[in-house]
Amino acid sequence: MGASFETGNMGVSALAASLIKNIKQNKSDANIAFLIGNKIPKTYEFQILDQTIPIKVINYRLSPKSKIHEHLLWIFLLAFLQSIIPFKSIKERIIQSNLWLRTLKESNFVGNIHGGDSFSDIYGFLRFIIEAIPDLIVLLMNKKLVLLPQTYGPYKHIIAQYIAKFIIRRSRMVCSRDSEGIEMAIKLRGIDSNGNVENVKFCPDIAFTLDSVKLEEPIIVPPISQSMDMPLIGFNISGLMYSGGYTGDNMFGLKLDYKSFTHKLVANILKRTEAHILLVPHTFGIKGNINSDPDACSNVLSLLKDSYKERVHFVMREYNQSEIKGVVGICDFFIGSRMHACIAALSQGIPTVGVAYSKKFSGVFASVGMEDMVIDCRFLDAEAAVEKIIQFYNNRDEIKTNLEEKVDNTKLKIRKTFGEILST
Repeated sequence: MGASFETGNMGVSALAASLIKNIKQNKSDANIAFLIGNKIPKTYEFQILDQTIPIKVINYRLSPKSKIHEHLLWIFLLAFLQSIIPFKSIKERIIQSNLWLRTLKESNFVGNIHGGDSFSDIYGFLRFIIEAIPDLIVLLMNKKLVLLPQTYGPYKHIIAQYIAKFIIRRSRMVCSRDSEGIEMAIKLRGIDSNGNVENVKFCPDIAFTLDSVKLEEPIIVPPISQSMDMPLIGFNISGLMYSGGYTGDNMFGLKLDYKSFTHKLVANILKRTEAHILLVPHTFGIKGNINSDPDACSNVLSLLKDSYKERVHFVMREYNQSEIKGVVGICDFFIGSRMHACIAALSQGIPTVGVAYSKKFSGVFASVGMEDMVIDCRFLDAEAAVEKIIQFYNNRDEIKTNLEEKVDNTKLKIRKTFGEILST
């Protein structure tokens, strides 16, 4: 649960693909189903390890126009009813009447990754409730829930804190992709009478293991010449941050104005270095959607001086999670505001700066020893942020040497820990 290929967010797609890969590497005969919000039930044909794997999507919906048996609240109600009815025959009839509940009952392993960072009310209290309901359904079905490697918190609303505590305490295992999440999980889960914490594990973000697909001729305008001998800086601009968050009014409490910061950063790179810039969207949406990275990139391009336009390139086509990782792989240095755009670069040994709006960046960067390369926009102004990024760029060769070995160790850690997770 909590990962999909149809959100337009390649970070979520990277988690979905990486989950499949890590499951199949450890349990080659596993049958995998995604229990997620989707318009229709369907089956994906997923290519991995030189084979095609069918992935069933068992959908739920939130629309009042949806079929009653697919609505998340109806599924929750059925799960609650079967949990309180003492008669096995009636309980079983309720479960068999609903595909979601029937799939849960038949499952040997149930895990939720919550899109990596959505087990929190940072994106709003309502969204957190929607994310939590599938967990509650699993617990009502008396199944062992594993919270897969993700970020925990913040929980600003008191009810969100209570619900998170309820779910974390009742989960079979809690896995965090950063040390701060471990502390949060321990705080909410509590310790036993001997002072021990049971089944709280650290595991780096599983997207570090995502496969990369190298494209022969990615659609980039203007094209990047293979003979170009200038450094190439990849720059992922977040459409969500560029728009001021979902509320449009600095939702994340940034100290700097992100929109003007991106313009200032591009101008400084072009003026103070010989590098070319590649604008790399990582979340796609229809034009005008506040989450659209291509819209933000287009706005930045429109403000460029004519003399600089040949040095700024734009990935014009929407690519899937592995293909966009392949595009990122041609860069010599990377700057990203989408967490998994940064992971796509870090996992390929590319010196990377994370331009952050939340605590999740520092924890994930720390898993490869790169926590100093996070620019936290909640605490730095634009001028200081630009200067730090230019400094990192100038030291990129030294950073790359330190990064490559740590990335290999991180990937090994994920494979080992995922084997432990799946054996629960």
